[in-house]
Amino acid sequence: MKGKVVIWRSHSLQLHKFPAFQHLPERVLQEMAETACAHALKAGDILLHQGDTLESFYAVQSGALRLVSYSADGDSIALKLYGPGDVFGLLAISGTYSHPTQIEALHDSILISINGQDVRRLITRSPELALVIIDLLTAHVHEGHARVRNMANKRVDRRTAQFLITLSQKFGKPTPIGILIDLPITQRDLAGFVNTTVETINRTLTLWSKQEILMCSHKRIEILNLPALEAIANTESFEAV
Repeated sequence: MKGKVVIWRSHSLQLHKFPAFQHLPERVLQEMAETACAHALKAGDILLHQGDTLESFYAVQSGALRLVSYSADGDSIALKLYGPGDVFGLLAISGTYSHPTQIEALHDSILISINGQDVRRLITRSPELALVIIDLLTAHVHEGHARVRNMANKRVDRRTAQFLITLSQKFGKPTPIGILIDLPITQRDLAGFVNTTVETINRTLTLWSKQEILMCSHKRIEILNLPALEAIANTESFEAV
């Protein structure tokens, strides 16, 4: 960790601005805010170490975080990215457990956390909140199933194109020549996200760079031709890499 994660409480947290909570009644939002904490992380700070006890769930207000798994010999693989509006750690509502991965900030980030047992008590008084939690858990299950299907049925170039498009929608910044994915992502990270090898990612990005679909440099990807990338993501007949 580069620095201490700053944590504070505030009853004025604007939980209604999170898409997941925007339709909750004001009384429920107020009760949630009374038990919530805000966390400020600098880029490189670690929110949770692998093996830490998870007691709260988190909602990302701003910034970007990545979920990383480390092996016993120190190798790492990036598994998931979290950005504004994302909610994670929902299993804390059913009880504390050891978090199997590390969560670290890629950018300066602000998160809101609510203790899982506090949410559990609120659910007993608020069917609206119970439905929100069910919807969030269902969405996580569907996302996991979709990822398994993609790995089984879609070629690496399609998976990579789809992932980069998703990143451009969530973290993209328009530039004079395209869309900059405003995240420090390495080819190793990208290989982990789409479940392939670094060598395959390198070949894929090199080909797309030659075709002027995107431009890559150290931890920087800029999409130059979004329609071409979308065509790769949506067709089975594109040249294999």
